[in-house]
Amino acid sequence: MGLAGIRDGLRRFAADYAHLPLYHRIASAAADDELVAAILTHARPGQARAVLLLAAIHDLMLSRPDLPAARWYSSVVGAPNVPTTGDPWPEIRAAVLDHREQLEQVVATRNTQTNEVNRAAYLAPLLADVAADLPDRDLVLVELGCSAGLLLALDRYAVQLTDPSGRTVTYGDPASPVRCAGRLTADSAPLGSAQLPRVRAHRGIDADPPSLRDPSAVRWLEACLWPDQPARVERFAAAARLVADDPPVVVTGDLVDGLPQLLKDATDGLDPEQLHVVVFSSWALTYVERARRPELVTTMAEFASRSGIPVSWATAEPAGAAPGMPLVGGWSADDSGTVLGVRAWREGAERPPLVWGTCHPHGEWIRRWQPARPAHPTRSPPDGPADSG
Repeated sequence: MGLAGIRDGLRRFAADYAHLPLYHRIASAAADDELVAAILTHARPGQARAVLLLAAIHDLMLSRPDLPAARWYSSVVGAPNVPTTGDPWPEIRAAVLDHREQLEQVVATRNTQTNEVNRAAYLAPLLADVAADLPDRDLVLVELGCSAGLLLALDRYAVQLTDPSGRTVTYGDPASPVRCAGRLTADSAPLGSAQLPRVRAHRGIDADPPSLRDPSAVRWLEACLWPDQPARVERFAAAARLVADDPPVVVTGDLVDGLPQLLKDATDGLDPEQLHVVVFSSWALTYVERARRPELVTTMAEFASRSGIPVSWATAEPAGAAPGMPLVGGWSADDSGTVLGVRAWREGAERPPLVWGTCHPHGEWIRRWQPARPAHPTRSPPDGPADSG
């Protein structure tokens, strides 16, 4: 992408996220500053996005809290200590230009990785419903595009959902230091089971999985979050501390090519009569070429047929990204965000795909459809945005 396209992308980000004061200011100012915007010309193909520049600058502030510009970042100084007046850009620009070569190296070698732990707010009820017909079987959780694997540990978090009447339902461990929360919309159907079966194994695959035991990798994951949203940063830090003590098994590889071996390794040595394999993906398929996505379905179908183990695929993806989960009849303009879908194989045969509901990409709100709608497509929309932040 050329410099003009980069500057246009920064302007679009600033317009889309005007409600985030710090990142709106940085993006809008960088769009008009050729020296700063040009840092993104060093990014790898397809990575020259505003969020990468913002993450690189955030990473600088986290690593150098002594910089004057760091005082504008709640993740560094704490939300109560961030100045409430003044313009952050002069100090941030000075820091960027003083560390220009370092930032160019970061954007040339990194990509944004969103570890939004609060996605557990929609994954927990979705997985509980997926497993409701097999309550006596242990789950083998397999995540596609898992990054550091924080969502694989959702059974170790306290996931609390609130319905319109104010009633709350908690999934996972109520005493967990990691607190996730979401609210059901007024038109949402009641939740199903509030029980997650025992998780026997946690496995994930990612093209470049960071280690939770590597401080620089953890800092980069934090840098990819937005300091304008301190609750996200605090939740991530709590989850990283908890999961680092007993991390899930995460392998490096292409999620399409690597899935057959991942399923085999996840179930080897275990009694197939006691298992239910649940594969899930959350804002991962948008990074996979559309023509390759059906290969995932083929792999799961073949594994279910060959092994005799029930398999479910729970998807939380932008509209049209998951095979078999395009827009359905009755979809309306306000059903934006993330589509929650289920494909399941029992006794080797696939059940009709279902659209479970929709939600905010970070789990702030959830709309459960009742009954769940068979995925009879009316049209296949383009993919959602490449990064949900």
